[in-house]
Amino acid sequence: MIKKAAITLGASLALAAGGAMFTAPVAHADSSASTTGARATFTSYGEVFRLYDTKCDGNPVYLVYSVNNGTENRHNFSGGCGESAKYNKSFAEGAYVEYKACVDIRPGIDKCSGWSDDNA
Repeated sequence: MIKKAAITLGASLALAAGGAMFTAPVAHADSSASTTGARATFTSYGEVFRLYDTKCDGNPVYLVYSVNNGTENRHNFSGGCGESAKYNKSFAEGAYVEYKACVDIRPGIDKCSGWSDDNA
């Protein structure tokens, strides 16, 4: 009887350990930046930006970001109202990331959120 219990316990532990190996982390946005018409999020695990067009106004949106206070980079998105774009990046672990979401007003002055910051 003791031998059977030990086998059952060992199998249970092996199953529990094996199950844990296949559990992938869930990626949730760590931070966001928004203005009327545009929203951007950043997920540090995997360094992923998402850019959303949140207003049906015909204006495209764009993301501006910099890493470690370096050069500003821009990604334009004209997918339309209610659509989003995903940008997978590769930054060094712990890198300082700043970004903002903007609406490209045509004609007119673009509207941007404030800067949001995070770490990769």
